[in-house]
Amino acid sequence: MVRTRRLRRGTVIHVPAATGTGMSTVEEDNVAETYNGYCVKCKEKRDFEGEVVTSDSGRRMAKGSCPVCGTKMNRILGKA
Repeated sequence: MVRTRRLRRGTVIHVPAATGTGMSTVEEDNVAETYNGYCVKCKEKRDFEGEVVTSDSGRRMAKGSCPVCGTKMNRILGKA
């Protein structure tokens, strides 16, 4: 039997229920990929590396930062 525990958003650790020699595994749900978004500080469209998160309303969003100025950027991808 395996218990699932969440540390941060997107980070899931599977821990064996019984103590033994089994090692715990870490799985990343969100892989950093490149998205195109609008930076409100630079006022230009830029490609940024981000990870996909799901909002409270069920929308998938790519969140990352601008490679030039470091401002947070979002891109709404659609419902999950």
